Order: sequence, then C-alpha cells, then structure tokens
Amino acid sequence: MCLTCEIVRWVADEPQPGIVEARVTDADGRQWSFLDKVAIFDMTGTVGPGSSYPQPGLIRCEALDDVSGHVAPTEMFVTTLRPDAVEAEHGQSTFRVELAQLSWRGELDSTAELDSLAPEDLVGARLLKVLVAWHVVDGAKSPTPVDLWLVLEPVGLVRVDVASDWRLRLDRQQVYSPYDMQDWGRMEIGTPGDGFPLSDHVGSRILRSEADYEPTFGQCMGLTIRFGSGAVRLRSWGGDLLIEAIRTTADHVPDLQAGGE
Repeated sequence: MCLTCEIVRWVADEPQPGIVEARVTDADGRQWSFLDKVAIFDMTGTVGPGSSYPQPGLIRCEALDDVSGHVAPTEMFVTTLRPDAVEAEHGQSTFRVELAQLSWRGELDSTAELDSLAPEDLVGARLLKVLVAWHVVDGAKSPTPVDLWLVLEPVGLVRVDVASDWRLRLDRQQVYSPYDMQDWGRMEIGTPGDGFPLSDHVGSRILRSEADYEPTFGQCMGLTIRFGSGAVRLRSWGGDLLIEAIRTTADHVPDLQAGGE
C-alpha cells in the first residue's frame, strides 16, 4: 500500500541517488514535508535534477487500526515508518488520510484501480474497513445496502454490488460521494454498526472466498467469505444486495442470520 505525494523539488545530488522534497496533505488539510532519497518517492525511476516539478510520487505505508473512534468513513490512519522508515518533518510518521489518497498496487494511474476481481483474488487479504451506501428516503434507510466496499490489504478498495443483470459484481472502485436524488431521496455513505455481519471480522484475514454460480448462464449470484472469526454470505436476490452472517451451531449446521446496521 502506498500514500500518494507530490515531489516538489530536487534538493541535492549527494548522497546518491539524490535527495528530494515530497509533500503530503492529510485529511485535515495540513501539509507535511519529507526529505529523503528520490527512490523512496519515485517508483518509476524517472525523476531527476532536470525534471519539471512537482512530480507525482508514492510513499510505501501500512494501515493502522483506528483507536480514536473519530475517523470519518472515507478516512484511514497510516504509518510511513513501515516498511521503509520514512518520517516527515519533526519525526511525524502517522497520518490520517482519505482513502482516495492511497494506491494499493504501487501505481499512479488511477484507472488501474477500476477493474473486475475474481473471488479468489480476495483470499489472504486482511479486512481493514467496511463501507456501505444506503438509499435514504424521509430519514429511513433502505433495508439492504445499495453498494458495499471492503477495504482489503493488500487488494485495496473492493466494491460489491448487484449489476443491472442481477449478477453479483466485484471490482476495484473508489467510494463515491453522497448525493441527493431530489424526490427520490438521498444516497448516504457510512460505516455500518456492530450488528452488520461483516463488522465482527474487521482485522481478520480472508481464508476462503467461494462463489455461487447460476447454472444456466454461469453468472455469479453469491459469494461466501470465510474468516478465522466466522463467515459471511453476500448474494443477489431480486436485484438487491443481501449480506448474511453464517452462524455455525454445535451440530455444525449453518444458520443464516441477515444483518443490518
């Protein structure tokens, strides 16, 4: 995982391969300055003393758990101390940033994030955060989410939704902003509450990811995600996205329990 930055100037030729200044703006709008070797920020190897500035850059980082409880749904804490021991001015290494500031595959081209995923692509990833989009009318939320995002390390932002042909769809997609639909209500984005089936598994790794396919056309209609802490089933039902916790009794008989916020 990488934090996007701007390389703003070439500072010195020594020590090799050269020193540059890079800047990051956190979720509060505060700007942080980093001085380090150019290779720390330039993943392409194209930035040099003769380059025009600013240049886009990346800083490798790791996600941190939110212990404050004050992080907005589309924000995360990250540390730049791991894996490359990078610090900003005054030794600052922990930052609260927007999810949109993170690149999950070390690529600056944002269009690379917009591709489909197979269920097996999720195996081994750690669930860092869950976001949902609700359709709200007159203050009442829809009984099921319209869209679901799983923030997975190292996979990235994974959107789960139901396509127009009612198949279950997995792709890399940024979280959109809330928006009004006038007489039709409003789309709101948030983190689900403790009763939501996936909430209990934040911090856990995905051990298995199994798709259910419609027999006639072979479309994916459901997905069972198994963690060490339990399992959750996502499925398309009549065009809606249903999310259910799979409980296992002492007799090992699965018991499906639908979840909400």
